[in-house]
Amino acid sequence: MLTTPLCPLFGIEVPIILAPMGTCTSAELAAAVSNAGGLGGIGTLFRSFAAIKRDIDMAARLTQRPFAINHIPQTLDAEAFRYTLQARPAVISFTLADPGDLVRQAHDAGARVMVQVTTVDQALQAAERGADVISAQGSESGGYCGEVSTMTLVPQVVDAVSPIPVVASGGIFDGRGIAAALVLGAAGVNLGTRFIASKEAPAPQEWKQAIVDAKSEHAIKAEVLNDITPLPGSAGFKTVLRSLPTEFLSEWSDKRDEARRERDRLRGQIVSTTQAGRQHECLLTAGQTAGGIKEILSVNEIMHKLVAETEAALTRMRWRGEHAPPLRTRLPSEERNPLNTGIMEEVPEPDSLGG
Repeated sequence: MLTTPLCPLFGIEVPIILAPMGTCTSAELAAAVSNAGGLGGIGTLFRSFAAIKRDIDMAARLTQRPFAINHIPQTLDAEAFRYTLQARPAVISFTLADPGDLVRQAHDAGARVMVQVTTVDQALQAAERGADVISAQGSESGGYCGEVSTMTLVPQVVDAVSPIPVVASGGIFDGRGIAAALVLGAAGVNLGTRFIASKEAPAPQEWKQAIVDAKSEHAIKAEVLNDITPLPGSAGFKTVLRSLPTEFLSEWSDKRDEARRERDRLRGQIVSTTQAGRQHECLLTAGQTAGGIKEILSVNEIMHKLVAETEAALTRMRWRGEHAPPLRTRLPSEERNPLNTGIMEEVPEPDSLGG
């Protein structure tokens, strides 16, 4: 079984976390991930207290395993946060801004705390706040994200906050990505887009299919959304939502001044289509991993596949390490550089190639 120090800390079997997506979240999806051995998550952004309460209560009935509840500091629903503390989940997470004293309150309720960051400085601040785990979110992510890529950010955060466990978020859709994150020093991964394209996800079929049909370059940052709805993106960590193209975004992305003037009407359009189950008409939140997702699977199938692929990738890396060819110095006379600069480099022994 794939285990890391994150597993006993959160009480999970495998170090795979469901990103708590506000517009694609449900107790059923969270419980499915938890029951498959990972850490399910319930999102609160842009949701009513009644909907949040329903999911917290339902998740506790659908799974006996740990799950997380996420809150956004700059849009915090105080009533929902109080109810979260009363529910005493295994993990309370914070994203998109410095949680400040909320970390202490979560700890007082007996929860572990995970804080998601987009820069090294934010990670250091989260460590000072007392975060138990820090999620380093790369710019490839769907939803609201920063500017630094996962490959660049994760090892820097690992070094900066050690020995606090770090979770890699963004740009991961299969076991090879998980293996890469572990090699970078992460203790686990946080996946969102892969789970939107699951049978249990409360997303319209059009949204799921758009992910399957997309290429990575189709996932663009929707800067105009911060003009229409300044929070949470324009405050806190200053993030921008990444989405696949929609007619709404195509129409308004080049008319940002007008969008600011029309923000109340446009926000109402986003809210009304979301409430009607047609959020895909305005936004198709997804990360660049959409290009690597080719089918809609059950959560159980996704989890089993991720674990198997990760173990296979790690086994291949170990095999290659054990069978790496010895090195020798290439002589200047063997240099293939047409300029014949005489640069010395390490090359495999001829007899060891081809294995």
